[in-house]
Parts: sequence; structure tokens; C-alpha cells
Amino acid sequence: MIIFSFGSDFNIETVDEAEIQRVADQVAYAQSKGIEVGGYDLICLDRGHEGYGGNVGDEWVVIGEDGSLTVDACFASGWYDKLHDLIANFVTKTGLSMLETDGPYGGASCSSTTHDHHHDLADSVYRQTQQQNTFYHEMREINVFINQPDNFFFHGGSKSGLGYDENTFSLPASRDIDIARTLVYDNTYTMLPTQGWMFLPLSEYHSGGDSATFLDKRDMYEVS
Repeated sequence: MIIFSFGSDFNIETVDEAEIQRVADQVAYAQSKGIEVGGYDLICLDRGHEGYGGNVGDEWVVIGEDGSLTVDACFASGWYDKLHDLIANFVTKTGLSMLETDGPYGGASCSSTTHDHHHDLADSVYRQTQQQNTFYHEMREINVFINQPDNFFFHGGSKSGLGYDENTFSLPASRDIDIARTLVYDNTYTMLPTQGWMFLPLSEYHSGGDSATFLDKRDMYEVS
């Protein structure tokens, strides 16, 4: 399986029929070669007010207890319905068989009293968790494999990180490898290896420069 990831000019939230057909043609070609195709989307965290993933609309962001707008989307707001319909439409028309959901609901409470799927602060965590679970259930019902960075295994998730700290991706490559090996060793006490994934920065991810990337280090790591 290959994944259209961030930075690949892939947008699963589009309704542009020409773009959808372009991806559908690429998926069909890959499948003709025996390769399944997945796609990336940042679905909740950092999708709010001034979040780096693109504002979903201030009416759908998490409202802090002090009434302030936050950087996260509320997954018990109308954003859930819009996202669900966009992804279901895209998956159905393109034939994607996998969804990489970055930034699923992470536990933030929301004090909004106008969101569609929760009443106020008191039920916001429960309702957002419920909506996230329902989203994964419905993706599995249309046979979509779920790759997620959190442990939603009991609600349809298939793979999660074997330890995940983005700061390690900016360390010198040799130190990154050492830490990754330690995380794999530790986490496979509680997860099957096939439940996990790790991250390998081929180009600079946050910082760290050339020493933190792997593209030109074949001799160092004996990659053939």
C-alpha cells in the first residue's frame, strides 16, 4: 500500500470533480499493479482558529472555558458532518482503501452551547469521543483501513505509532534510529508489530538540517 501523504498535493476534502477523477485514475492504475492506495487528512487537532491545518470555520472550533477560540476543531460540531460527507464522497468515487487520519480527537473539552452534537462543556468530551468512534466505525463499514496516531483500536483503527515524538525527527539520523529502535522494542510488549508504524524523515521535517535526514546516507547505513 502507498499513501498520498501531506505535502503530496493531495486533498481529500475537495468536491472538485476533476481532482477527484485525477486521483481515481491514479488509484485505478495502482490497483491494476496490485497496489492499494490510501490518503492523508488532518481531521481535528489544529484545524481550528489559527491552527496550522486550516480553519474549519470559527463556528466549529473548540471554545475554551474562558470563551476563547482555540486552534482545534470540535468533533461534536457541524464540522464532523461536513468532514464525514467529504471523505465518504471522495473514498467512494476514487476507490481509496485506506485513510490516514492525523490529528483525530485528542480529548479537549468545549464550552460551546451551539454545536450540533453536544450541549455544553459538561458533555463535550464524551460526545466528541463518541463522534470520533462513530467516524471510524463508518469508515470500516465501507472497508477503509484506518491508520491513526492514537489508540482507537476498539473502534476501527488498524495502525498506530510505535511511540511518537516529533522532536526525535529533528535529531541527527543515527540518534533518531537509536530512539526508534528503543520505541519499537518497548511498544511491541503491548502491540503486535503489524499494529504499529514509525516515521522516517527523508527530508527536513521541522529542523535539524542535513544531519537529521536520510536521503543521502546510504553508505552510512548500508542501504542497497
